[in-house]
Amino acid sequence: MHSSILTTAALSMIYVDSVGASVGDRSWFYQKCLKNCSTSNCTDVETFLQKQPYHLQLLQWNCTDECKYECMWSTVEAFRRDGSGVPQFHGKWPFVRILGVQEPASTLFSILNALSHLGLIWFRSKVSKSCPLYYVSHGHAMVAINAWTWSTVFHARDTDFTEKMDYFFAFSIVLYNVFIFSCRILGTKVRWRQFMVGVILLMIYAQHIHYLHFIKFDYGYNMKMNVFFGMVNMVGWLIWYGVKYKKQRYVWKCAAVVLGIDALLLLELFDFPPFWWALDAHALWHAGTAPLGLLWYSFIIDDSLYLKQWEEDMALKLD
Repeated sequence: MHSSILTTAALSMIYVDSVGASVGDRSWFYQKCLKNCSTSNCTDVETFLQKQPYHLQLLQWNCTDECKYECMWSTVEAFRRDGSGVPQFHGKWPFVRILGVQEPASTLFSILNALSHLGLIWFRSKVSKSCPLYYVSHGHAMVAINAWTWSTVFHARDTDFTEKMDYFFAFSIVLYNVFIFSCRILGTKVRWRQFMVGVILLMIYAQHIHYLHFIKFDYGYNMKMNVFFGMVNMVGWLIWYGVKYKKQRYVWKCAAVVLGIDALLLLELFDFPPFWWALDAHALWHAGTAPLGLLWYSFIIDDSLYLKQWEEDMALKLD
């Protein structure tokens, strides 16, 4: 399991737990600006598209979106002139757009988190295929890279579709990390145990996605599910660390990743307007989790080699 990516992806949804109306987009100034902009610029779509840069078309910024973006900044300036501080819009801080990318810092750091799973190459160079959890670790890397890719897409361009993909695949990491922990505790020799745990987690995942997609896209419910399984995973690894530390000193890496995530989560409690209109608490959180990913790979390499040596020692004793 990769605790950093687990909890990051699990809780990456908390900061967008409300995308409804906020002070900025509810304001009279913003609403009037949006109405005037739409009336003046969005009646002739063909003309708008002819003037719009290609990279903005590629990221599907339509005329209404452009009006919202321009009016957002006009509203920010109006609020600041009145000494009212920086308002949020639709549950988010205002971010400067770079080449059409909506949240440049979070997008960059999501890419770095995905790249941290190149640690799998390091893992493969140190660990043989016969080691326990070898293929389970590969599965984790694939699931995490997919989730971080969608996190990148979502932060680059927030739409209903990219938001759902980000949420759905983030939960896949949460549950896969519970699967990894179960494999570490139960072992991989008795395959039916892995199979049963996997089936149960797949059923939970299918039910969760079905509810969000077909019944109600409920942010509160989604957050509770992620936090619950994230806590199960975190507590499990910390207990395991306490039991194993005296004989397996390398397990400090596991505890460091888990506790590091907890420390980074404090950023979410002290949310603030973005520095340089790009770097907010959520972006800093993503920045902190990327190096923890590499520490996790260092841990699973040590743990896999330990398990392999333990199996060889047990075989010699039986002989």
